[in-house]
Amino acid sequence: MKTSIKTLQEISGLHDLRTYTGAVRKSGKPDLPTTAILDLYMRRNERDRLVKELKRLRRRRIQLKGRLREVEKEMTKLLEKATKTAVKLRGTAVKGRVNPSGRSERKGKMVLGY
Repeated sequence: MKTSIKTLQEISGLHDLRTYTGAVRKSGKPDLPTTAILDLYMRRNERDRLVKELKRLRRRRIQLKGRLREVEKEMTKLLEKATKTAVKLRGTAVKGRVNPSGRSERKGKMVLGY
């Protein structure tokens, strides 16, 4: 049986408990003609809040995509730098070169001495 450990972002929180407030039809207020105006007002406020939240999410998504591109560029530069350093330290691999230990190296293999 395979189990996986959930990260902090995968664990359900309070934001996952939100439900549609208009789903429940029972209410303590009487069903008068004037309550329709109150209901309309509440729905409009909810709609406005959701529209604002969507705008914030779009803006955040753009920010995250930009940061992701920056991180990928940084990773590429670091990988190139690490590769150059590794080539400088070990030199270029030559086929059939013999180590001091008497064993022959293979091309492209890096030998680390501890």
